[in-house]
Amino acid sequence: MKCFYLIRQILGSLSCAMALCIVYIVPGLAQPQAARSYTSEKVLLSGGDLRVEIDRHTGILRALHHKTAGTIIRDEVSRINHLWTLSMIDQGQSVIVRPQDFIDFEIMCAAPNEAQLIWRSYKGESASAFTIAVHIRIDSLTSLSYWNIAVEGMSDMILSRVSFPQVSGIDELADGTLAVPHWMGELMRQPGQALQSSGVHSFSWTYPGLLSMQFLTLYDKEGLYLACTDTAMYAKQFAARFDQDRGMVLDIEHIPSLSPSATYKIPYSVVIGGYQGDWMTAATLYKSWAVQQDWAQQSRLKNRLIPDWVLATGLWIWNRGRSEEVLQPLYALRQQFDEPISVLWHWWHQGSYDDSFPEYLPPREGTNSFRDHITLAKKHGIHALVYMNALQWGDQTASWKKQEAARYAIKSPSGQLHTHVYNVFTNRSLTNMCVGTPFWRDWYADLADTLLRDFGLSGIYMDQACIQRECYDPTHGHPIGGGNFWAHASQQMAHEVRERGSIATALSGEGSCEAWLPSLDLFLSLQVSRERYAGDDGWEPIPLFQSVYHEYALSYGSYSSLMSPPYDEKWPQANRPDTQGLLDSIYSQQFMIEQGRSFIWGMQPMLANFTADQLLQRPQEINYLLRLARLRKQYPQYLLYGAFCRPPVILPAPLMQQITLSKLSIYAGQNEHVRAFQKDMPTVLIGAWHSADGQLGLPIVHLGSVKTHIRLDFKAQDYDLADRGNLYRSIENKKQFIGTYQNGKVYTVLELEPREALILEIEPIN
Repeated sequence: MKCFYLIRQILGSLSCAMALCIVYIVPGLAQPQAARSYTSEKVLLSGGDLRVEIDRHTGILRALHHKTAGTIIRDEVSRINHLWTLSMIDQGQSVIVRPQDFIDFEIMCAAPNEAQLIWRSYKGESASAFTIAVHIRIDSLTSLSYWNIAVEGMSDMILSRVSFPQVSGIDELADGTLAVPHWMGELMRQPGQALQSSGVHSFSWTYPGLLSMQFLTLYDKEGLYLACTDTAMYAKQFAARFDQDRGMVLDIEHIPSLSPSATYKIPYSVVIGGYQGDWMTAATLYKSWAVQQDWAQQSRLKNRLIPDWVLATGLWIWNRGRSEEVLQPLYALRQQFDEPISVLWHWWHQGSYDDSFPEYLPPREGTNSFRDHITLAKKHGIHALVYMNALQWGDQTASWKKQEAARYAIKSPSGQLHTHVYNVFTNRSLTNMCVGTPFWRDWYADLADTLLRDFGLSGIYMDQACIQRECYDPTHGHPIGGGNFWAHASQQMAHEVRERGSIATALSGEGSCEAWLPSLDLFLSLQVSRERYAGDDGWEPIPLFQSVYHEYALSYGSYSSLMSPPYDEKWPQANRPDTQGLLDSIYSQQFMIEQGRSFIWGMQPMLANFTADQLLQRPQEINYLLRLARLRKQYPQYLLYGAFCRPPVILPAPLMQQITLSKLSIYAGQNEHVRAFQKDMPTVLIGAWHSADGQLGLPIVHLGSVKTHIRLDFKAQDYDLADRGNLYRSIENKKQFIGTYQNGKVYTVLELEPREALILEIEPIN
């Protein structure tokens, strides 16, 4: 009787059967020590190495402990529950609903690792039966907690946003590192300080789209892992915010489609976990789930559906303009580089860039000239991806009015168009089209069909393909608002384009995203050159996408250039810069770091704005790039198809060198000048890749100007290698046996020449 009274006192009115379950979740509840675990205001859930503490009065997440990592979340001060927030539409008015808007709260526990938090008796005038239920379960095998939220009894209210969970109590981690799969991946050190000092006090990323995978991690010595298990690509937004009362906060905003339904439940789980490690540890957690999903199993790289010419490409050139500017320099380059070259081709179209889309045809140099040059290039083994924006329509073009394109454009909740001025010279805007409309998909696919069939092009670069949008136009036929219509419609558009091409047709998207793995052949990943377009803004590029999906996705791309940006001949001549030419050689080290990153991160290399005179004027940089490209082509088992591994630690730690970096928009003119800044960079870069047959390849780049030595010393078992094996040092066209390793310990000393690139191969003997 005393036991039952204690349970009722703590958890409110429960059935007798549920009460017996509660007795089970806290062994020895009748003992004074165990009883105090409840009277101390917390409900404890545990499973595997994870323990979660929930405030029994408010449902606040008070703590998350991991057996090896320690305390990940600690919130002993909050008095108001911010675990979730609902954005509703009630009789045409926006309403925010929070836990404190309910009178009754209770916790029901079904097992030691499982609980349900329930809020009832809404204080608002609408929806008297309004109920919110949060379900929490800890998986004992993975030591991860799985969270879901369900809304019932909404009556006439419509749900537009669900912010859940809002995770605070992470101030100790806020001085660590935040890693986010913003396309390829980025990290920020001391994000708490950055958020507090920034004007907006928040960073956010939409999935699927700018967020290529549905997780982020915050870590110092211990790490917080926040993810979703969404297999159907629903719209959501991950965010990091600074709150004056709570400090740094991480949250996920789920964006359902607008529908008058009395109930809603997030159609997947949110994962909260802890670990000891860094972003690579978090990536391993995510990969164990992600590669089992359909998008990975149906990826074009995994299933060998990517055209052979794409896989064979040794170097990409990103050039702009007419054939003589884009293709002609490549014939000179072929004299020094005998691997296949492919080109990403911008500014081939009749109108000016970034305001005339989709009025691409006829090509600016004329139909016959364009077709003839493409045919000639293919005879020389040069294939082209031409630019076609997958999202935008110029709203001052003749076709915009003639086709009444506004009908098929994205609409905001108030019916406004989504427009933006990219072209700073003409100030003419582009408007976002809705891929959920058959009209836009057909229009785009028909244009692609003309290019692929009539001109014999090898593929399309679908700019802005890997981007998510919401659309609220009820006439389009898709679910209104968020939901998951966008990703599926975008995939359908890629499918319709591919149907009009041939088996050799390649499709590329901008950025990286798991949702498009079955649809696109290549992912343009420009963050190897992040400093070139973003400067030193606190974010650093990391190969987060490759660490999960390298063997499932082909990444390429770089802004890496030896030239100042070109100027489109179709832009106003008044803004044309006085001089366009080579960048100062003080930026050469930046070029080499960018190309070195591409090499060790398993990407197809790219050179932007190539001209034939660079072969004579910048021979050191060009030769360095070609050496990397040749070496990469010799080892596809690692750098094309390999699985990412944590690189071994270089001993002694590589020297850091202060180099001069350039920040310059890809647009020239408008008083845009090179902005120089200094940054410390390591002189040695290293990666690690497992081949399918169990060997380990370590690509290494030395960026220094003088000879140096490095040591590698690691355990074979850390890389699933046998206890003994052979070591080979591979440079361009030369593989040299340099020794063996024994007793499960890999140890070697390498001498590195200035600007040398090599691959250290570890071949186990089983």
